[in-house]
Amino acid sequence: MSYTRKVAYNTAAQLIGKIIGTGVSLITTAALFRYFGVVGIGKYTTVFAFVGFFSVFADFGLQWTLIRELTLQRDQNKVFSNVFAFRLLLALVIHALAFALVWFFKYPIDVKLGVGVISVAWFFTTINSTLVGVFLTNYRLDLTVSAEVVGRLVILAAVLLMTKARLSFNFVMSAYLVGNFVNFTANLALVRRYIKVALDFDWKYWRRIFSQALPIGIVLVFGFIYYKIDSLMLSILKGMTDVGIYGAAYKLLEVLQTVPAMFLGAAFPLITRYATSGDERVRSAFQKQFDFLMLLAVPIVAGTFLLASPIISFIAGSRGAEFLDASTITFAGHAITSVTCLKILIFSVGVAFLSNLYSYMIVSLGRQRSMVAPVIGFALLNVVLNLILIPRWSYLGAAAATFLTELVVFTSYLFITRRFIRLPLTLKSFAKIVVAGLVMSGAVFLLQKNNINLFVNILAAAVVYAGAVLALRAVTLEQIGEILRIKSDARRN
Repeated sequence: MSYTRKVAYNTAAQLIGKIIGTGVSLITTAALFRYFGVVGIGKYTTVFAFVGFFSVFADFGLQWTLIRELTLQRDQNKVFSNVFAFRLLLALVIHALAFALVWFFKYPIDVKLGVGVISVAWFFTTINSTLVGVFLTNYRLDLTVSAEVVGRLVILAAVLLMTKARLSFNFVMSAYLVGNFVNFTANLALVRRYIKVALDFDWKYWRRIFSQALPIGIVLVFGFIYYKIDSLMLSILKGMTDVGIYGAAYKLLEVLQTVPAMFLGAAFPLITRYATSGDERVRSAFQKQFDFLMLLAVPIVAGTFLLASPIISFIAGSRGAEFLDASTITFAGHAITSVTCLKILIFSVGVAFLSNLYSYMIVSLGRQRSMVAPVIGFALLNVVLNLILIPRWSYLGAAAATFLTELVVFTSYLFITRRFIRLPLTLKSFAKIVVAGLVMSGAVFLLQKNNINLFVNILAAAVVYAGAVLALRAVTLEQIGEILRIKSDARRN
């Protein structure tokens, strides 16, 4: 099968799986919102932010190093067995350290115990990502995405059962441990088709892969700081209510943040081949990636901004009024709520689509070391902004700091990429996509003004947007097919 068809199949399988997985995650989030309330969501957000920070160290760039190594090296069994062993030991140490250190923070006892539960859950997620790298390089993301969907369904089922039984906070948190374990074991069974699962301790090779992973690891660690440290700083500088108000908006955006990575990750091996071999097709592939990401980003940003209030109200269900009204600060005489945060943060997600596009290209070029110094700067900038803004403006300041930092990130990655390769973009399609987005926004505004049901509004918006895109010929059906295939003539024997 040609690279073209493999990437197309990979992208389609991942798209379908991610749509299903996203739907399941939203239902799970809704169940948690309705059970925990604002303070409970604050605890939930704090637990995941705390464990997430340490989990970045457990990854430390090894997943993308594995993918590059599997793509470029012939002895894939040696690559996998060494990286798998390295990550297993690293994950054990890091997640144990997370649970040990949380006791030095002045968090409620259920938050501290929750960190222990989720540390175990994310241990399985960390070593599972090593298996995902194998599926990705073999263009069989349909298998790992299926396992992921099963894991998320298990989490949902466990959450629903536990909330119905009115169990405690940490019993509900254990649903993630069960689901992540199921996901890992399913992938472990499936991956044996493509690789020999073993542990290898080649210290010389460990030093080599660690050297390659180090720049990406530093980027990931400081990337976490500049994009997610706000929840941790809120939990320390303010309290669970403020974290809950912010977390209500941020939890919804975590789902949307996976969209660019989903598409770019599926195409990563092919783009890496083009970039490392100097193949001119890298430029057309980059243009198609840009067009596709903008085709998704424009309606997501516009729709979420306009429908922020009904979205949070729907997710929170019977506690909708609690989430819509909860506020600890005012600005210009207006109470600042989760809706305000969501309207600000959705623009940072839109910018992140572009940041991801250029960061993936930098890694594909093998120039990840050039990202280290800028990312450290991003992290310092974000921490400084949060230290200035959170004491006075709490979660509003955190949202503003996130958006401002993301703008700096995109600009920096754009210039870094241009240092190593010229990738001129044609903006004709993008301009038409923006116009289509404005047409869609007008329809959404009118429907919302007439109190039309949220899902009817979303469906109508999708139809109007698709119609406007095709009418303006922003992207034709043929071009969409090319984007999904990342059309090329390269073929594998």
